[in-house]
Amino acid sequence: MKSTIYSWKKQILDNLWLSVTILIVLFYILSVFIFYHFEYEHENNLTIIESFRIVLVNFLGEPYDAKTNIGKLILLLLFILGIFVIAILIAKMTAIFVGMNIGPQIPKNIKNHIVICNWHNNAESIITELHSKQAEPNLNIVIITDSNIDEIKRRYKYDKHVFVIDSDPTNYEVLLTKTRSHHAKSVIILIDPEHSDSDAKAVLISLAITKSNLISHQPRIIAEVVNPNKAKHLLDAGVDEWISSTGFGLGIIAQTALYGKLSDVYQQLLGYSSHNNEIYLIDNSKYPQWFVGKNFAEIAAILIQKRKDKHPVILIGIKRADKVILNPKQNDFDQLTPEDSLIVMAFKLPTLRTNYVK
Repeated sequence: MKSTIYSWKKQILDNLWLSVTILIVLFYILSVFIFYHFEYEHENNLTIIESFRIVLVNFLGEPYDAKTNIGKLILLLLFILGIFVIAILIAKMTAIFVGMNIGPQIPKNIKNHIVICNWHNNAESIITELHSKQAEPNLNIVIITDSNIDEIKRRYKYDKHVFVIDSDPTNYEVLLTKTRSHHAKSVIILIDPEHSDSDAKAVLISLAITKSNLISHQPRIIAEVVNPNKAKHLLDAGVDEWISSTGFGLGIIAQTALYGKLSDVYQQLLGYSSHNNEIYLIDNSKYPQWFVGKNFAEIAAILIQKRKDKHPVILIGIKRADKVILNPKQNDFDQLTPEDSLIVMAFKLPTLRTNYVK
């Protein structure tokens, strides 16, 4: 409601500015003819063109000695009006330069974007991955944070798809009206290294989004967690997925210690590149409907049989509801249902629905 009122106010101000501009132009033109009409009797060489010039230079501040009182009044009014117009133009130019300094402005009706709450030194890699050619290079991203704001604005000053808001992400009004998180595709809540309890702050941010009456659809909320023991609180607050970077890192270290070079495997899978494989989740709108009813081995065989040399796809698992089943045993997965999603490994997002026609 508040965002709608803001839009109305902005539209009214824009219309008012246009109306004032038109009135100023009309007054200027009318003044030229009035000035010419009264001054011509005292200066026979005066022309309409010369009247335009006299009125214009007086408007811009260069005085002219009119012969009649009406002419002097016209020039005085135009001189005062000129000061007013110059002041407005300076204010407008200042606003433009300030806007250039703080970077691009968030589109009024932005949606299907990514909102990133909080910021830390490793956060830039998330934007790099999201904007890679293999992901979504034109994806709009809104960052809301109250830490290191000048550095972040400088970094993304000329990126037309990244917008920075200097505010506390727990601020309910800013989170919903400025970032339009209720229209976002996903919300990423990062650890706040400057907060005494970053996980508690993440709970507040998630509650502000999920409990709002502005919610038109539920964005997917992913939270970075400091203490995995508090993950239950995040899930209760509406977080869909939580990630402990420390936990993942320790797990990779342990596996690499047992089986060398596994770190290279994870680095390839976790980074978007035309030379690397990534993991993709393919829902039922993106795979052929004739896959439904087949078991894991049958679907995997189809993908191998119709393997494309440039864009090969390998099936590695199934997502059923909130459960992920990698390399499922026969007892864990019988056949594909329309609600299931395929988990595949490929060099780019595969188009199974068109490439695997029966």
